[in-house]
Amino acid sequence: MTDTADGSYVSARRATRLSTLLPILLVATYFTASFILRLLRGGDLASDEAQQVAFSHALQLGYGDQPPLYNWLFYCFGKVFGVSVDTLAFLKNATLLVSCIFLGLAARKVARGRDTAWISVLGLLSLPAIFLLSQRDLTHSVGAFAAVAFFLYVLARMAERPSVGNYALLGAAAGMGFLAKYNFAIIPVATVIALLLEPGLRRLVLTWRLAVTIAVGLVVAGPHVYWVVSHLDTATGDTLTKMRAATSNEAPSQLRAAWQLLASIVKCSALTLAVFAVVYRGHIRTIFAATSEWTRVIGRMLVISMILVFVIMLAVDATLMRPKWISIFFVAFPLYLAFKVDAAGVHVPGAIGKLTVLVGALIFVFLGVVFAASFH
Repeated sequence: MTDTADGSYVSARRATRLSTLLPILLVATYFTASFILRLLRGGDLASDEAQQVAFSHALQLGYGDQPPLYNWLFYCFGKVFGVSVDTLAFLKNATLLVSCIFLGLAARKVARGRDTAWISVLGLLSLPAIFLLSQRDLTHSVGAFAAVAFFLYVLARMAERPSVGNYALLGAAAGMGFLAKYNFAIIPVATVIALLLEPGLRRLVLTWRLAVTIAVGLVVAGPHVYWVVSHLDTATGDTLTKMRAATSNEAPSQLRAAWQLLASIVKCSALTLAVFAVVYRGHIRTIFAATSEWTRVIGRMLVISMILVFVIMLAVDATLMRPKWISIFFVAFPLYLAFKVDAAGVHVPGAIGKLTVLVGALIFVFLGVVFAASFH
């Protein structure tokens, strides 16, 4: 090997190490900083945090209009570490970190490439629900983000090795997702439809093992489902009231619902898409023209989920949709973008470094904004 070849090889190795080290450093620094700044903000609790503290003294099947998984997690952490702002902040940031880990693992299961995994993780951090809403006052949705990421990882794992154990694990993931956020129930339905529409993956649905998934999911979520049926007004009343917000607009309710949903979709995805477009400018047409089994499956899951959300809005006569209510579905959006890049075979030198810098600047600026706003 010539000196020139040796130098090129060493440079390539260094670039690879750097593209791995930078995102790891960003993720570790960001969640550490988020934890510390929440402690510095003091003991004034936001509404969701106050609810966690209020419900932390007893372990129950249900607590109100939100499912209980995050309450159970905080109850356990509170018993071990005490009920405090420290525990609230640690659990939230640890849960968000878990979301990043499982989404990256899902990408690695399908594409195997480090770049694909980091695109999905950095893309997740660029979602407004993660870097802004979560730092303000989300709790149950934070648990749901982790549940969606875990579900996607298990789905990819099951596709690779469709064993009874993996089908059972998918059922457990689906059950936990429902216990994290009620609208998670849409995701398994969208997944089944998306897989049935993909000939190469249809076999994952058309098998007796799916009964194992359903059975395990019912076992995990069943006790709380019984509680919901027994306390239906408590579990759903407040949410439906918010979605049926009064409005002076004389437009048909169906049109208002469609507009609200479309606006929320844009708010959930536009910033991530813009960051992605900056890094991969010049290759956008190639990337979005590329397709694979998994780009089609994830893309269909997103579209079907939004269609089902719209159908539910029409069914309950909802005229309001806030971005945070559909934010859990967009955990899959960075994974979709990562699979698109992988399918296109596009290799932009330094892309992960650029993505890390852009996302890092974005999330730390808004972390500072949230911190400063807490004193006003």
